[in-house]
Amino acid sequence: MYKGRTMRKKDLIYFASAALLLSVSAQVAKADEVTSNEPVTADNNHQQVAPSVETKTGEELVPATSYTAPATVVESTERASQLVASAVTSSVSSEETASATESTTAAPQEKPSVGASTFFDAGSHAPASRSTDVAVQPKTFVDVSSHNGDISVEDYRVLANKGVGGVVVKLTENTWYNNPNAASQIRNAQAVGLQVSTYHFSRYTTEEAARAEARFYIAAAQRLGLPKSTLMVNDFEDAKMQPNINRNTQAWADEMRKNGYTNLMFYTSASWLDENNLHKKGPVNTAQFGIENFWVAQYPAPKLSANDAKTLRYNGKAGAWQFSSQAELLPGKHLFDHNIDYTGRFTANYKQTSDPTQGNLSGKISVINNDTMTGRFDVLISDVKAPNGVASVSVPIWSDVNGQDDLVWYVAAKQNDGTYKVSVKASDHKNSTGKYNIHLYYNQLNGKQIGVTTSSTEVSIGKRPNVPVSADLSIDVDKSAGTFTITAKNLKGFENYKEIKIPFWSHAKGMDDIKWYTPVRQSDGSYKVVAKASDHENVDGRYEAQIFYYDAQGQRQFVQKAFAEYSTGKPNVPVSADLSIDVDKSAGTFTITAKNLKGFENYKEIKIPFWSHAKGMDDIKWYTPVRQSDGSYKVVAKASDHENVDGRYEAQIFYYDAQGQRKFVQKAFAEYSTGKLNVPVSADLSIDVDKSAGTFTITAKNLKGFENYKEIKIPFWSHAKGMDDIKWYTPVRQSDGSYKVVAKASDHENVDGRYEAQIFYYDAQGQRQFVQKAFAEYSTGKPNVPVSADLSIDVDKSAGTFTITAKNLKGFENYKEIKIPFWSHAKGMDDIKWYTPVRQSDGSYKVVAKASDHENVDGRYEAQIFYYDAQGQRQFVQKAFAEYKKEQLLSGTLSIENNNKDTGTFDVIIKDVYSPKGVRTVQVPIWSAKDGQDDIRWYEAARQANGDYKVSVTASDHKNSTGLYYVHLYYIQNDGSRVGVLASSTEVEFRNANTKTRAFIKNVNVEAGTYTVEVDQAPQGRQIKNVRVAAWSQDHQENLYWYSTAPTGTQTDVHVSAVNHKNLAGNYTTHVYVDYVDGGVEGFNLGQTALNPRGTTGQTGLSPRVDSGQRDRVLRAAASLVGIRGGSAAHQQLVNDYNSVRPLPVGYAVKNTDDWCDVFVTTIFQREGLSDLVGRECGVERHIQIFKRLGIWNEDGGSTPKAGDIITFNWDQDSQPNNGFADHIGIVESVSNGIIHTIEGNSNDQVRRKTYRIGHGNIRGFASPRYQ
Repeated sequence: MYKGRTMRKKDLIYFASAALLLSVSAQVAKADEVTSNEPVTADNNHQQVAPSVETKTGEELVPATSYTAPATVVESTERASQLVASAVTSSVSSEETASATESTTAAPQEKPSVGASTFFDAGSHAPASRSTDVAVQPKTFVDVSSHNGDISVEDYRVLANKGVGGVVVKLTENTWYNNPNAASQIRNAQAVGLQVSTYHFSRYTTEEAARAEARFYIAAAQRLGLPKSTLMVNDFEDAKMQPNINRNTQAWADEMRKNGYTNLMFYTSASWLDENNLHKKGPVNTAQFGIENFWVAQYPAPKLSANDAKTLRYNGKAGAWQFSSQAELLPGKHLFDHNIDYTGRFTANYKQTSDPTQGNLSGKISVINNDTMTGRFDVLISDVKAPNGVASVSVPIWSDVNGQDDLVWYVAAKQNDGTYKVSVKASDHKNSTGKYNIHLYYNQLNGKQIGVTTSSTEVSIGKRPNVPVSADLSIDVDKSAGTFTITAKNLKGFENYKEIKIPFWSHAKGMDDIKWYTPVRQSDGSYKVVAKASDHENVDGRYEAQIFYYDAQGQRQFVQKAFAEYSTGKPNVPVSADLSIDVDKSAGTFTITAKNLKGFENYKEIKIPFWSHAKGMDDIKWYTPVRQSDGSYKVVAKASDHENVDGRYEAQIFYYDAQGQRKFVQKAFAEYSTGKLNVPVSADLSIDVDKSAGTFTITAKNLKGFENYKEIKIPFWSHAKGMDDIKWYTPVRQSDGSYKVVAKASDHENVDGRYEAQIFYYDAQGQRQFVQKAFAEYSTGKPNVPVSADLSIDVDKSAGTFTITAKNLKGFENYKEIKIPFWSHAKGMDDIKWYTPVRQSDGSYKVVAKASDHENVDGRYEAQIFYYDAQGQRQFVQKAFAEYKKEQLLSGTLSIENNNKDTGTFDVIIKDVYSPKGVRTVQVPIWSAKDGQDDIRWYEAARQANGDYKVSVTASDHKNSTGLYYVHLYYIQNDGSRVGVLASSTEVEFRNANTKTRAFIKNVNVEAGTYTVEVDQAPQGRQIKNVRVAAWSQDHQENLYWYSTAPTGTQTDVHVSAVNHKNLAGNYTTHVYVDYVDGGVEGFNLGQTALNPRGTTGQTGLSPRVDSGQRDRVLRAAASLVGIRGGSAAHQQLVNDYNSVRPLPVGYAVKNTDDWCDVFVTTIFQREGLSDLVGRECGVERHIQIFKRLGIWNEDGGSTPKAGDIITFNWDQDSQPNNGFADHIGIVESVSNGIIHTIEGNSNDQVRRKTYRIGHGNIRGFASPRYQ
């Protein structure tokens, strides 16, 4: 439990029998169980305990002042029977430095240093330590401080899933320190439903100091808004507090209660209590405070599980028991103090909250901010859900170039809105361009990883961005003016466009009134056009505008649409006028007069269109009449302006109201003859109406004066539409000499009212001559029942179809036909098709449309339903919309066959291989579940004679891994693109595998004092994670030194040197501990090896090696990492440790691919708790600036450094003085005979020992930390 502001050591003494340890664990006894070789982490100082074989007796144990290693390793087939003991002493406090000097003679049994807090393991010697009759709460709890940093909601959910129901957050220490992470640690725990308690780390030695600390603690709780019912814990473990501990603690408790805080408990070690399971009583009077109010720390065994702890039930009379300070509840992130709750005071209020990431598996990948100039893009993950909740989001990304050689596994960062984001640079992928593959995996709260979905994107470097086309389109309605101002702003992606068009229409007219406008570019870059309602028949309701652009190839592209509602607000006063035409044949003029005008209030303008019927309105002119003194309006038209044709002339009068809307008022006719024809032209024209059929039969009989005519035409239109629906028909000559044509009302919008037909003939000169006109009244007989239907569109993306269904049809009596037009908005109705739906047994109508018939475009599609009534008139009923995004229609099946459990082989068979783009190659990436994708192999499947594809797999090609194998299927399509198809998995066994790890000594050089320990990875054995070697020659392990390295391939060499063991001659005992990836440990006893290094004396008490404290700790820590390589697990841990301390230097989180020489130096000091000596940085030049501020920088690169100094280099300069930009950094291990011996990280991508002569030209300078 890291109680102090700085990380301080727990004083741990393990005193346990192997029999008790074996009773705690159901595992077979291994070397690690018997020897307790697991390292004990004590805040800053990582102390590894390797117990000696002899049993210590008595109440006090000998405190070890260096690493101790076991003298004997019990084989895995034996049961341990010896008692094992070891001890580690701690610093007195977080602010004091422990010092220990080894005795030069045989060490007597000493007492621990004064003030040290000792946590005992009573083992089998203290039956009172276990209370099998004590109730144990089902939930455990943890305690946290600033050492744990910010703990995310997802991390807390992982803890909750592992049975944690509460968290105790450190708030304060003494009267000066506040935990900077407390607020977030509390807030995130509450979000998960954990019970939140708090603690204060006490330092008081007087009653007044105790009361002051209580008030300081209370103030922090109040700032955080914690209720007074919160469980508040007093943590006392500073040995200086022991005198008067009861009186002073009572003062603290009284002050807390006086301020309303009555839910109090006390944390300390068992050795401090007068009622404990140890050999002597401590100073704390448990009866005074109540034993049930104590939370007791006592660690019976390393890495004790919660279930085993619940079985042991140590300190059962207390309120809670802290059974471990090394709980790996969040592997790779934090170590936690883990606790058993006996009374429920720490966990009873746990209330599980719903996890927003828990649900059916879902996730969406979106690629945003794709910068084609710099080769950067962001991946946004949304809709994040998994069956077991999501702890973290992993996004592997790689380019199509050279397989997966540039694969990077990204951990997505959670955003405030619940999405996750990854920022990608092509420079991290070998600057590859082209297609990048993006896969999505969730690491669930139960620890299992699950694949979610895949995507891809195109990456370019130095290419102008392909900006998506977009615009903001709006319609501003001016009802008083009857206008629509259509504006397009924020146009993007319109480069090299040829033209912009805006179609605009009313929904009421079903696009019959559509007009394509060309907007005008404004000074601000927007485009604008004004449309008049009068140009769209002044109908009420919804109007729609769309914007299209024509690209460089002349292709029309849809961009955006907008809608507006409009109401005409028609005047209530009837408008009327008397219109007359006076003909002056001699002058060839027509005087058109409008009198008795009514309802023309607020009109803007009056217009009179005038034309000859003979010309069929080809000669129409719009006149502006002049107002007369009597209020009438008059204008004179010339026959010469109308081609002087004979026949009937027509005038109409319109006015424009205040809204600018044009209104029809009246019409008038006049006959005119130029006297050109001697023979009168005439015909009888009639119209027969068939309302049931909705047709007009127009017949011309008794034709006279039609000699030498070229053609006969009959224009026909409805008066209601004001000639907007005019059609020019060519009648057919009948046997009796008459002419006949049939017109449909549906071709004239089925409007009711008067219809008009006229007959014209074209004479020998091609002049069109009016002959006669006729009229007919027509009524559609529309049904009184409102027509309605429910219209829906069901999309089948896999089939690429739309099922359009119309249900609940009403008012469709006597209909003739039902039609459903269907089109995509993206194509702007260019792809419209009119479908005839099929009637179903339930009375509904259904039709299936194919996306392929609509150019397979993505986006919104629209369907409308119309019916044709008994008169053949088409009536709009309803509309519906659907969104569509085409799917690639791929097929393929994958099966595992011939899975041989003895040889570790199997075949993958792929059938039904198909892609719409064609399949060039079938690829099958396969990897085992062990160690990520480090054994991935991309197979190219071989086509078989029957058309199937096959891949043969052997475990030897996958690091001989056994267990779960992932099998994925991809196609390389004919266009070169790669597409994922499906995934599967299988279990692989290798019964004939070689599984035993080997360890042995080689290359012994007695005079040099060196030898090599070789550890060989078994071909089919457990994967080695780390190799640790303990070596010593002195009887009491005084010169014990631990070596540690990550594996290097199948053979790992650890180089042992007497230099690390006081350079003593003697017989060196060697123990090897192999840590496996699966969490197991295996031990090897390699016996003794005689060394007699030159220039050394024998191992006696007269030539001890003096430990100079902090400097030696740094050198030992650096030497222990020699041999680790970039990309290894140990390198990854270096990076993780560097990034774990916040705030990060310059705010930058180091990546595995970054240069890491300074990360190595910084982390060595950080791990030893000595960061304040040198500062923290990942950039060498910036680190030099820190050295200067600390006053430890030596600019003279030609000077002689000391062991423990930091050395920097500038490779661009090879002579002194060297004052260039620093490139590299390391630690000086020793200096002898004019040679500087260093340990450097990232030297050829590994930690290496190197040498330089004093004054070497590349040396930039030194820093000399102020060690103690």
